[in-house]
Amino acid sequence: NTERTMYWKMIVFCIVGALLVGTAKTGQAEDIRVGYVDLQAALNTSTAGKKAKDSFKSEVGRMEQKLEKRRTNVEKLKEELEKKALLLRDDERLALQRDYRQELRDFERLYKDSQEELKLRDRELTARILVELRQVVNDLGEKGSYSVILEGNNTVVLYGSKSIDLTENVIKEYNKKGTKISFKR
Repeated sequence: NTERTMYWKMIVFCIVGALLVGTAKTGQAEDIRVGYVDLQAALNTSTAGKKAKDSFKSEVGRMEQKLEKRRTNVEKLKEELEKKALLLRDDERLALQRDYRQELRDFERLYKDSQEELKLRDRELTARILVELRQVVNDLGEKGSYSVILEGNNTVVLYGSKSIDLTENVIKEYNKKGTKISFKR
């Protein structure tokens, strides 16, 4: 991950450097417009981002309820096994142990699958919103005649004046434009 961050910093440095060197030779430095956008902040504070977060939280809640029911069943089986183990015949005890192990495996599998499903859903929603945000950034860049707009998440832009921070503008434009994403499952 550190190598990837360094790679992107190097690319940004080269692009900005090339822009500055290119305009210094032509004497048109005043034509360069640079801005940055904190996409994470835009994602978290835009209307679509908030809706996605709320939708995701309710999905997590539904999964937790489903898992809680299964966990309760597993615990009941375990208690029954512990209470009756000495009273049951061997074949009955073995059947109850088998049922318990199967129910426990099913619960663990469901838990793991639920976690994976939630991760996938989160990535999917985030990616779809980021696509729309990037389109808003592109539109803003073209309308504002920007030479370059960087991502200002402290790994690419270490310092940027607030005067070139376009995050609020992007959020306003995105909220105004709206989203085509459905947050219902």
